Amino acid sequence: MPIHEHYEPGSPCWVDYAALDPAGARAFYGELFGWRFDESGGYEFIRLDGKVVGGFGRVPPGRALPASWNTYLATGDADADAGRVRGLGGTVVFGPVDAGHDGRLLFAVDPSGVAVGFWQGRRENGVVVVDEPGTWCRHELWADDVAAADSFYGGLFGTPATAARRPGNGLAPQWVTFFRADDCPAALTAAERLGATVAARHGPATILHDPWGALFALTPL
Repeated sequence: MPIHEHYEPGSPCWVDYAALDPAGARAFYGELFGWRFDESGGYEFIRLDGKVVGGFGRVPPGRALPASWNTYLATGDADADAGRVRGLGGTVVFGPVDAGHDGRLLFAVDPSGVAVGFWQGRRENGVVVVDEPGTWCRHELWADDVAAADSFYGGLFGTPATAARRPGNGLAPQWVTFFRADDCPAALTAAERLGATVAARHGPATILHDPWGALFALTPL
């Protein structure tokens, strides 16, 4: 399994899931992708064949937030990015804060209302398996105003985020995680059997809502 060893600033480097129903979400994604969870009671690693593929947490109580998949962008200085986020019209939700010994975390909302995380890792190499069936293979930023989105992320990192127009069907602007499936029709059948619903078709990908409303994509590429 390929481990992504290096992330340029501004590139997606981590994904995690914020659960409303942790036990239900573990069962859903565990059966769909073959994942296992550390089940530590706190923030957990998601693993495939023992290798880390992402994180798993809980929606903070009392915040009235939905279940969601969250994209994190690599940064060399989360504290400086917090200032730049504010200066470019975004809002810092929490952080920057140390996340154990592994790195420093910042979570924000861009000027269009899209949630995005920032991760300043302290490891020399990455640890996340990507581009394999059952792992994430890409992230897309869906935006109503592509030029404004590119201006914000370009102001942060010097290069635009290559925002894309979102599909229809009432889907909101957001970062979307695409998970690779070696047999997309079979994976889609399994997802629907487990309670997911199709939100849109997007090229070769199928966009889905999981049983708690979190958006994700299945793709063969």
